[in-house]
Amino acid sequence: MNNKKLLTVGILPLMWFLYFLFELFTGRIINTPTIILNIFLMFLFALVGLFIYKISCTNNNGFKFKTIFKIFISLMLIDQGIKILIKLFYFDSYINILPNLLSFNPIINTDGSWLNARFGTDISFSILIFFNIIALLLFIEIYRYYLYKDNKDFWADMSFLFIFCGALCSLIDKIFYGGSLDFIGISNLFIADIKDIYINLGILFFILTLSNNGYLSSNEETTLKEDLKNLKCFLTFIKKDISSKFKLLKNK
Repeated sequence: MNNKKLLTVGILPLMWFLYFLFELFTGRIINTPTIILNIFLMFLFALVGLFIYKISCTNNNGFKFKTIFKIFISLMLIDQGIKILIKLFYFDSYINILPNLLSFNPIINTDGSWLNARFGTDISFSILIFFNIIALLLFIEIYRYYLYKDNKDFWADMSFLFIFCGALCSLIDKIFYGGSLDFIGISNLFIADIKDIYINLGILFFILTLSNNGYLSSNEETTLKEDLKNLKCFLTFIKKDISSKFKLLKNK
């Protein structure tokens, strides 16, 4: 198995395994069925990774803008469409799909973030919305800078799409629902939604983007001076990119 395939198949299970260990050692996973569920999910995520790898082999150079836009619309419609249906017709429903393991349990998570919900950090909604908007703008600029540097591949396209859609869905939830409309209950651990899946897949694609470009290789060592120079180039690009957009708006 080549390194790219190994990473693609292994990253999601590894991420879940680390989360599983965290919850196990903090005492939230206390029974055998929950342990079995988590092991099953790791195998499921490995299969998802394998499926993604197969798709990447036929789309190595990424997608055209039209295809990217179609994927973006589809991802947004899936997350927000399901939530609209749930809010209108099924918000008061509860379905115990696998007793004490998997449930359909719609709630409005007013904590606004996993950090607030899990650790009680009490970060205000206004701050979360502010950083949400900043993150969206940053994701756009990082992706545009990546393309500007003559890079174009499947992993970067998918990383941008899934992370951006996840962040945008999060912002929409905060503004229109006053929190995240979560409905996928996983044991006693958490209640998630589709955008959480998007973000985790986006992390997978992002790690693969870094790996494919040699950023995770020990051979790609740079000095602090070089890193600062690269950061300066990126910030200069952002400044010029935003300025050009404002000029276009003024001309209109």
